[in-house]
Amino acid sequence: MVVVAALLLLVFHVGPRSWVLALLAAAIVFELAEKGLLIRYTRRIPVAAGAEAMIGRPVTVISACRPAGRVRLGAESWKARCAEGAGVGERLVVAAVEESMTLVVSTPGS
Repeated sequence: MVVVAALLLLVFHVGPRSWVLALLAAAIVFELAEKGLLIRYTRRIPVAAGAEAMIGRPVTVISACRPAGRVRLGAESWKARCAEGAGVGERLVVAAVEESMTLVVSTPGS
């Protein structure tokens, strides 16, 4: 954007009047088209929120999970259940979220 602004300023001061108007019109059309495409594209992306968004995310065990314990997901600590058992520091993934807001975790690829 800074480069485009610098080029516009250069043309305004150096170029002939007809070039200035054509370049200004082209820049405005380009900006409007770019913004329209970006808005259209971002509206198609589904919002990742809720329990479904947690499935498949990596977690780190912070309290031994044999079978119940605690894991860290991002910056938060969650109750977790791991059927295989896991020690502190192990990396697991979220397999499901129970209604009691307990994460069901397993080893990656399980």
